[in-house]
Amino acid sequence: MTKISYTLWPFIFAILCATSFAKTVEQDNEYISRLISECENNKKFLIGNDYKVECLRTHQHYNSESTDRYSESAATSQGKVRIAGYNLWHPGSQNSIHKDYKLLAKIINEFDVTSVIELLPLVNIDYKNNEAVTDYLAETPEKIRKLKIELKKAVSEGNSSLIRELNSEISTFEKGLDQAPSLYRSPGYLKLLTELRKLDSTWSLILSPRGDSAKVQNVKELTGFLYRGKTVKPITNDHCLETYKKEKGKKIACFPNLHASFMGRETSHVFSRRPLLASFKSGKFDFSLLTSHVVFTSPHPVEKKDEMEAILKPSFGVLHYENLGTGLDGQNYARFAEAKIILELMEKLGRNYKEKDIMYIGDMNLTADNPYWSDLLKEHSSPNLLIEEATSLSLALYNSSGERTNSMASNYDHFITPKGRFDNCLKRNGEFDARRIDYSSGFIRDYIYDNYIVRSKRLKLSTEETGIIEDELPDDTIEESIVNDYALTRDGTKRMNFMIRNMAKELNSIYTIKRDQIVKDDSRIDRKLNYFKERVFMSQLRKSTFYRVYKEVLSDHYPIVINCSNK
Repeated sequence: MTKISYTLWPFIFAILCATSFAKTVEQDNEYISRLISECENNKKFLIGNDYKVECLRTHQHYNSESTDRYSESAATSQGKVRIAGYNLWHPGSQNSIHKDYKLLAKIINEFDVTSVIELLPLVNIDYKNNEAVTDYLAETPEKIRKLKIELKKAVSEGNSSLIRELNSEISTFEKGLDQAPSLYRSPGYLKLLTELRKLDSTWSLILSPRGDSAKVQNVKELTGFLYRGKTVKPITNDHCLETYKKEKGKKIACFPNLHASFMGRETSHVFSRRPLLASFKSGKFDFSLLTSHVVFTSPHPVEKKDEMEAILKPSFGVLHYENLGTGLDGQNYARFAEAKIILELMEKLGRNYKEKDIMYIGDMNLTADNPYWSDLLKEHSSPNLLIEEATSLSLALYNSSGERTNSMASNYDHFITPKGRFDNCLKRNGEFDARRIDYSSGFIRDYIYDNYIVRSKRLKLSTEETGIIEDELPDDTIEESIVNDYALTRDGTKRMNFMIRNMAKELNSIYTIKRDQIVKDDSRIDRKLNYFKERVFMSQLRKSTFYRVYKEVLSDHYPIVINCSNK
């Protein structure tokens, strides 16, 4: 049996195997080892000597020496530390290949430390490509050695045709060894870090030790913290130090202990994606952050009754959500179960360790106006639930009631702060200095309009009825003649075609390894170009997908930020 990384041997999770949320020690070991392997390959093929990387079993740390440039006086002179949360919608996935990492970096560069969720390890064709690259590099030297033995024999026999053939094969393999490392593909989280470091070389990333998902077949999401090393410094977290004292490396971040040894009962299986805990210092302010992506779908209360009970019993002490109160239903009871354990975890961390400033940041898939929050918060010393604005993206121009969405959908992303703590994050009026960042204003809007918007400003008219084109419409056009889509402008058409041509060049320059040959990765290029045209550009012309461009180039969520004094 492989060595267990966790120091929690007493907890063998046989009782949890009935639920899809169960995570065993063996599964943890497998996925932690897999991500460590990815981390080591990232160092070897992508990072080299650019900066230091620590591939640990408690967390991974990219650009870990950035805090050599940390200055308490510089941080204090800034006057505040800007703490943010951002659901990044699977950077690196083939479903989000149009993401604009340059713009994402510009947004995150407005903050000092950002909890980031929905990150991904390498998946699908990128994972297979990188596996092919590492296999090729490992196996090809032996193939060359054997070919040279054959060549020596052919030379001694004077077989000129075989000599030419073997020399050609050897040359091809030797060139392949030189080229193969450049074919290794970067995960999305490193693409983002690369762009951030262009803006400030002290940007760094703390990453969870493995990905989590609600079901085995689902994509394993990673969680992390991006921080600016010159103004924010990771510090030892006492809970991580206590829980993982036998593990190597500094204990600045970890999965918290959700087992009975700390929580009093087994609660780890309640979470589809476990929260990540880390501690930081900025100026005179020390704080800990807890972040997660709360489950969206709850097990069906009838068809998966056992799973429902396995979630509700350890979290609420009941077997059915109907026993809990107004606001819980068959769709959200698992979300509130995670929220309940998060609140309890924050309390226990605050009681057991000297760090009292513990803030939760995350996508909770729960709105602040749900009436059950009132009961739940009262049970846990009435912490502050912040951000009541919509934080997820609406693709449609109008909602089901016919009202303009202004690209806003649901209020899912929140900060939670303990009662009486984080007073340094209050404004003069006594309210927390916390808000959502909007895509439709400032430099974000300008960037998107300059680079991506191709639609006309007004709805098209039926030209059969009016005989005029959109640009000639007066401001008081009668809406009865408006049809349900927008037009491509001339400039927009040029911009779209230019970007499609650039993407075609990029796709045609990508190579991979197949059957020991380095070949152009030309699979589905036409389909990818069509997807790019449809998802980023043509979707803007329809009311139902009017704002989809924001999702494609950024995310289906908005970042949230809280400003705190660090003096």
